[in-house]
Amino acid sequence: MAEALAGVGKLSTGGRPLDLEQIGRILQQLSLLGKPLGSDQAWVAA
Repeated sequence: MAEALAGVGKLSTGGRPLDLEQIGRILQQLSLLGKPLGSDQAWVAA
């Protein structure tokens, strides 16, 4: 996931790929960590 984010220009403030902890915090903030994705949820790539 870090490589994919880096590939679209999403890097840490230090200019490095995001680490596992940073990605985990982002997913928690988005309420995605630990939740299964159901077919009733629509996801659109930005």
